[in-house]
Amino acid sequence: MQAPYLIGQIKPLTTAEFQQITATVTFPLPVSYRDFLYTYGLGAFNELLMIHQPDEAYIRSNFGEYMDLWELPESEEPVVLNGLTIATTIDGDIIAAIDNTQFPFIILPRHSDKILRFGTFEEVIDYYDHTYHFSGDLYFDSYYNYEQENITFVNGPAIDKALFEKVHRDFLANIPTDKVYNEDKQPKYIIQEMGGWVYFDNIYKSSVRIKYQSQYRPVADKIIQFVRDRMA
Repeated sequence: MQAPYLIGQIKPLTTAEFQQITATVTFPLPVSYRDFLYTYGLGAFNELLMIHQPDEAYIRSNFGEYMDLWELPESEEPVVLNGLTIATTIDGDIIAAIDNTQFPFIILPRHSDKILRFGTFEEVIDYYDHTYHFSGDLYFDSYYNYEQENITFVNGPAIDKALFEKVHRDFLANIPTDKVYNEDKQPKYIIQEMGGWVYFDNIYKSSVRIKYQSQYRPVADKIIQFVRDRMA
């Protein structure tokens, strides 16, 4: 895994916080997963792979009666059912750590019955890097103090696309940014000063999303107000 571009302030997990996670399962969690949490904490890669608070009951609660969705030997079902869900994807895949020394990570795909198995957490991230065609251009968006504002351009049954385009132009002319992703499609403008980004929905021209971290709220408020003022 290549080191990702970091957005905002990350919050690596402490030893005590990781021990709280290990206490929820009866098997040792992989070192590569521990090291990832100690380095980055919780967050998302490119808004497509979400590493969230682990849930030891997720698979059992939601798929206890539906394990036939995937090709799995009956003897292995208890291992998977007792797995620790550590991440999900925008497409509905479930990533879990299980009690297996050789392949302690599995992916339960949303659109396939073939379970995928991996030896390290880095291999899981590399798999999605390839699947989603990130081409190694990964960014990690921390969940630490995460807040979001959604500004809509929908006015009754209509969408004011002309206003959306005007606001977008004004934003580019007046607001400095640190980096941009998907510039030609759905641009996401990174602003490290507020620990987040401004996302323009260029396809539907219906909304602007502004993500920031609460400790940088004064900076975010200025940008939110900038957008709203130009909609008046």
